[in-house]
Parts: sequence; structure tokens; C-alpha cells
Amino acid sequence: DSAKLDLEYTQVRAPIDGRVSRALLTEGNYVSGVAGSTTLLTTIVSVDPIYVYADIDENSLLKFNGLSQSNKLETDSDGKIPVELQLADEEQFPHRGKIESFDNHLDPNTGSILLRAVFSNTDGRIVPGLFARIRVPLSARHPALLVEERAIGTDQAQKFVLSLTESNTVEYRAVQLGPLIEGKRVVRSGLGDGDKIVVNGLQRVRPGMPVSPQEAVAQDEATRVAKR
Repeated sequence: DSAKLDLEYTQVRAPIDGRVSRALLTEGNYVSGVAGSTTLLTTIVSVDPIYVYADIDENSLLKFNGLSQSNKLETDSDGKIPVELQLADEEQFPHRGKIESFDNHLDPNTGSILLRAVFSNTDGRIVPGLFARIRVPLSARHPALLVEERAIGTDQAQKFVLSLTESNTVEYRAVQLGPLIEGKRVVRSGLGDGDKIVVNGLQRVRPGMPVSPQEAVAQDEATRVAKR
């Protein structure tokens, strides 16, 4: 029994699955397991699933809680609220995860609360320690008007599009924009369903100019056609 117990002491088992760092000791070194003077052999980090931490400001938290309590947020089959993640070299938010927990208090110095989300990471693309952005839902699902980025112009601090009147005359429209969704920008105000806008050659037309419009193919549709 004593020999069996001694043999068990020769094995070190990690409490989690993950990726280990380099070995800090080599064979033949003396190690200690005494509390207060234990020897660090290596470190291990969990990679799949992987946890992502983000700070949420107070106003966003209050809005989120209001929507959550009124059951206006989308949930998955486990009742968890989905979130999306973007790495530094990505343009979209291709990674899908879910909110795992919130901290139990706000930081009074920053006015924010710590959120923890969990993401599947089977390909190992999300490396522990990377900077990332996550997108948390702050509104219920609703119809939205989306336009391609190439149709949006900037006039000092104002965003605008060039629309067409019934007589095919170019008209300046100031717009209020929302987030980017799958390569297209949400237009919160300034345009209505059915409005026609200029998407090509914004530099060649001016408000008040008559034009002969041609229907443009959406970029995502053009991509699908090109792949056939």
C-alpha cells in the first residue's frame, strides 16, 4: 500500500483540459509539494471552449437587463443569450458564443461590469490573451433597412446617401447609421423602404442632377453568381 501511494504521488493531473506551456523543470530537478513552497512545473490554459471577458458600461447593462427581463432577447435552446466575437484581423463578427455570466457588481471607478462569454474554439483560432471585440444584443429582433457601404458618403461629420426622386433626379439625404451587419450598414433614419439610392459613381453626380439609373446587383448576390 505504501508503494502504491508513493506511485500516485509521481503523477500530476490537471483539473482541466487545455494546452500546456513549456516545462519549467527538467528531469532530475528537485520539486516540492509543501504548501507555501510548491514548485511550478508548467501552466495550462483552457482553449475549447474558451472564455472571453469584456467590460459593459452602465447604460448598456440597464438596457440589456430591461430587455432580458421582458423576454425580448433571443435565446438558444439552453436559454442562453448569444453574442458574437471579432478578432483584430477580422472585418465581421464570425464567431458565435453565448453569455455565461456577469460579475456581481459594477466597478465604481469605470462604471462598468465584467461580462464572461463562452465560445467554441475547435480550430484553436482564438488564442488566450488575444484582444477581441464582442457584440452583445441590445435590442429585440426587428426589421431593418440595410445599404451597402459604397453607397454612403461623408459630409464633414454627417453621413449621407444620394437618392433618386420619381423623376430620376439626384437628391441629398442625410442618414443616421447603425451597426454593420454582414457587410451592409443599418440605416436608422433618413431612408424608407422602396427608396432608390446611388451605389456607383457617387463622385460623378450632384444633388439636382438628372440621371438614367440602372439597377445594380447587390454585392452578396454578385458573389453567389461568380461562384456558380
